[in-house]
Amino acid sequence: MEQQIRVGGRLRSFLLLNPELPEGVPPSAVLMVLHGSSQTGQAVRSYSGNSFDLLALHGPTVVVYPEGVNKLWNHNSAAPRAADDVAVMAALADLFRTLHGPVPVIIAGFSNGGQLLIRLIHEIPDKFDGAAIIGATLPRPGLAFADQRLPLPVMLVHGTHDLVVPYGGEGWFGRFIGRKRGPSAPETAQYFATRNNITSAPSHKVLPHRRESGRTSVTATSFEQEGRAPVRLYTVAGGGHVVPNRHRKAIFLAGRTTQDISIVEALAEFFPVLHWPLGESSN
Repeated sequence: MEQQIRVGGRLRSFLLLNPELPEGVPPSAVLMVLHGSSQTGQAVRSYSGNSFDLLALHGPTVVVYPEGVNKLWNHNSAAPRAADDVAVMAALADLFRTLHGPVPVIIAGFSNGGQLLIRLIHEIPDKFDGAAIIGATLPRPGLAFADQRLPLPVMLVHGTHDLVVPYGGEGWFGRFIGRKRGPSAPETAQYFATRNNITSAPSHKVLPHRRESGRTSVTATSFEQEGRAPVRLYTVAGGGHVVPNRHRKAIFLAGRTTQDISIVEALAEFFPVLHWPLGESSN
């Protein structure tokens, strides 16, 4: 269902999926999903094989797909005429807590949506209870955020063969001509672990391989320490610029989609408030 909210004098749209719950029973959480550039909420919904929807269809989670202006998120500009997407996300988080009480709000972002999410983690971390960055890394040096320095659980997913946002960092190819690159996916994960005051060494786990995954494999690198907000990076070896799911492969140019991990299962494992039904598969 498409709905709208007015923020800063501008109407902003979002798709809303409410779970079927008994009257008076609030949702366990809200999941907001930010699309990539040149996409819409409906587009990233389809691109991910409608996997995020399963949390509303089979669980007690509200799923929200906000819409960027002109299919784009403002992840780096404070110019007066630029869309204030930080304010929009804050307003949406406030809206759902007004509707449902102090419900946890988890936010996920793919590509350009992930870039905006990195900004949100720094500027309004108090509005969210966790973040999932898919196919995005920290920006190149020179872009500063107004950092509140509040720890937040962060999950990351990135393919090593991503040609849109390289696993080696923004501007990775430019290093051959002397340009500075941005942090790689592992460096981005380490950055958030350090930001969360985690000093323990990370653990590494290779996920079980499915035959249908072909030449892809997945390793989970977890930064965990008692009393600290955790960070986990899923490295998809051979994976492209995709949202891993078990329903739909991305177009050829985007690269391979693994079957060793499903975004919805990874989210529910890392953020238990999403209440993925025990034993439920995203197949």
